[in-house]
Amino acid sequence: MTTLISCIGDTDPIRNRHDGALLHLVRIFRPSKILLIYSERALSKENNILLALNSIDGYNPMIEKSDEVISDSEVFIFDKMYEVLNGIISKYSKEDEDLILNLSSGTPQMKSALFTINRLKDINVKAYQVVTPSHSSNEGIKHDNNLDIDYLISTNLDNRDDFEKRILEDKAEKFQQTLIKRTMKDLLNSFDYESLYNLSTGQHRVMSKTKTRKLNSSLQDLTEAVKYQKLLKVVSQTKYSEKEKKLINSYLIILLQANRELVSEVLIRSKNIGEYACELYLEKNYPDLILWDKGRPYLNSINYPDIEDKLLNNEDIHYRKEQYLNIHFYIQILKELNENKELIENLLKLSGYNQQRNKVAHGLSEIPSSQVKVQKIVNLCYQVIGKCIDLKEDWSKFYDQFNNDISIILDE
Repeated sequence: MTTLISCIGDTDPIRNRHDGALLHLVRIFRPSKILLIYSERALSKENNILLALNSIDGYNPMIEKSDEVISDSEVFIFDKMYEVLNGIISKYSKEDEDLILNLSSGTPQMKSALFTINRLKDINVKAYQVVTPSHSSNEGIKHDNNLDIDYLISTNLDNRDDFEKRILEDKAEKFQQTLIKRTMKDLLNSFDYESLYNLSTGQHRVMSKTKTRKLNSSLQDLTEAVKYQKLLKVVSQTKYSEKEKKLINSYLIILLQANRELVSEVLIRSKNIGEYACELYLEKNYPDLILWDKGRPYLNSINYPDIEDKLLNNEDIHYRKEQYLNIHFYIQILKELNENKELIENLLKLSGYNQQRNKVAHGLSEIPSSQVKVQKIVNLCYQVIGKCIDLKEDWSKFYDQFNNDISIILDE
């Protein structure tokens, strides 16, 4: 069912021997239902409106009157008009009706509110403006509200088969593009790249095909890296080793989670980064120290019996023979090897968050915001990585540069 929703303006129902906007749209579309929204002042012409609508030959619509009559003191307040009209349209859109909005009847605030709703609501709506019979301003043309309605209907020049259709569909493409771009920038600034990608690949194009492809390619790459832990193209194209690339890529993922204030994700991933960095460091400097069993590392006690003895006798870390290594054991191993003190210090700080991390990972517990500062954790991760890899780029600025590049595309 098609429903036309219309406010009532001074030009309705007939002016200067032609249809007003409401009557003209009804004459053209012949909707099954008409919903009329009156202000207090417009109520005085309710009878004339009904007679004019029912005068269309061979047409018998269902005509409804909105329950809410708008106060004359509020018809010039945009926020109020938006609230009232949005509520009405939302109600009818839930009834799975095809809606037509009249953008040419009522006060400017009513028209603007309907225009905005049409652009913002993702519902099955079409909106139309009605051009004046002179195709110019109505200024200076008198209203016919005081004339007899039967006379106005009988002398209406649009009341014939060959009447001129004077409608313009409101598509407002520039407005919509501006609105979508603003939304895209909001998503970009909140680091919500997946939502930005979904919006960019949607049905509304706001840029050229070339720019859209460039944007979507970058966003898809980043979105899939986060979802599936894939290597970002910018990382895969570097000259680092495969393990170094994985570590940098994992850092970029945790950095994104920190930018989005996803505290639990940062906590869980930070320990993994610390352990992987230790494995990489020890493999580079002590290739025979770590052995692997089903993908998990343990100490080569044959080659390093002294270190194993030290671990076994350390009551603080509870190490057992042939136990898989974790961040606490790595720290002790690095200490026994008299390795980089700054690396050990940063690993100790990182492992200090392990209690909160275990509460999240194993206990599904709430995290007190005062106890966890995600940017501090991410900075520690980067400092640890910097001791294990010869970083030639400042990966900590990755998203600043990424967002800047995307902003340039959106602004062009």
